[in-house]
Amino acid sequence: MEFPKNQKDLYYTGNALRHTGTTGMNEHSSRSHTILTLQLIQCCHNNKSSLKSIRSSKLCLVDLAGSERAGKTGNTGTRLKESVYINTGLLALGNVIRALSDPARNRRGNNCNSAHIPYRDAKITRLLRDALGGTAHTLMVACVSPSHHSVAETLRLFRGGWRKAQPLYNIKAQRRAQQMPGNEKK
Repeated sequence: MEFPKNQKDLYYTGNALRHTGTTGMNEHSSRSHTILTLQLIQCCHNNKSSLKSIRSSKLCLVDLAGSERAGKTGNTGTRLKESVYINTGLLALGNVIRALSDPARNRRGNNCNSAHIPYRDAKITRLLRDALGGTAHTLMVACVSPSHHSVAETLRLFRGGWRKAQPLYNIKAQRRAQQMPGNEKK
């Protein structure tokens, strides 16, 4: 198993680039989404031929910025603009999940052309396209506040695109063969 020598540095650099800020609801509110993508590659060499089989996977760990109502946070100026941008991205993500889990789409089969999926509506949905549709398996974990002051935000989260999210998964191992260096036929 090989890892980049500077993997810790990459992690710390990425973490340092996260934007947080104080709002009326949260002293350390995430003001940006964070995506950590790990590319896993497995090579199987065939001793009888010069071909090797490659299997690759991606694991995307995503920390979505929280959606807080502007009226409750007291956000103005830059913080209000951030909130609008965050909520627009989360709405687009919910719309993509709803479209992917549409029973009518799933009855037509897992054909990407059978229904429009609005991936282009936000940067977050464009970045997560591979992690949401096709052969991806997606799991959402929600961290919610147990406070009675946060009931509205918690309910809004579950009533968003997430509650009906039951996409049809058609997961298959995708392998490709390629010539091993030095064993080319002449």
